[in-house]
Amino acid sequence: MADKAGREEKWEFGSLEWCRFAAETGTRLLREAGLDLSRYRWGFSEEYTHLPERLLAGRDRAGFYLMIKDGEISGGAGVPEECLALPGFHASVPWALIARASAVEYDLSGQMKRFAQEAKLRVELEAAGVLLGKTPSSPAPQGKPRCPVCGSSDHDREHCPVWPPGIGEALAAGAERGGGLHNLTARRIRPSPELEDLPVTELGVPIFSQMTEEQKARFIRLLGG
Repeated sequence: MADKAGREEKWEFGSLEWCRFAAETGTRLLREAGLDLSRYRWGFSEEYTHLPERLLAGRDRAGFYLMIKDGEISGGAGVPEECLALPGFHASVPWALIARASAVEYDLSGQMKRFAQEAKLRVELEAAGVLLGKTPSSPAPQGKPRCPVCGSSDHDREHCPVWPPGIGEALAAGAERGGGLHNLTARRIRPSPELEDLPVTELGVPIFSQMTEEQKARFIRLLGG
């Protein structure tokens, strides 16, 4: 998808257009992987809460989903109950918490580094009285997990319901070369004015401790506080 000048079109993170593009990209990657779809009953959904009103475009819930059910791959903008009912990865995250980081490309090591930076941000926010709750990317409990992919102690890698073998690999294919769902969608995000002046790490994670008092108050409001 390109504009009239042949440039790749970009949208703000969480906008209806970007969510549609993310779903289209994810379903394409799953189809190109040639998976045995009869093996899977799985869903993925990301809901972005507390978006600026201008980005909602009339939606009650902003986000996108992917799912494999009855041997079929589907996806789209939205967070349908049919997808939420499936085992898999389901997240509901404040828009401002991940909007900047979602526009930064990285490989697997960068993803792990981002998770560590987000964990530090959560600690800083909790110290300021902002409690965001647990998300799928929150640090795993202490001790070595049985599943190295999702960090669970309840199952091994072969039986992971969050990222069944083959699914994560399909969505991350070519990440070390700039491919994969995250990178392909990251490069199609343009900046949002509410967030541009906030200090962030090299991976786009906000640095709460370096914000001015005005920036801290604004960021907390954007998080829904």
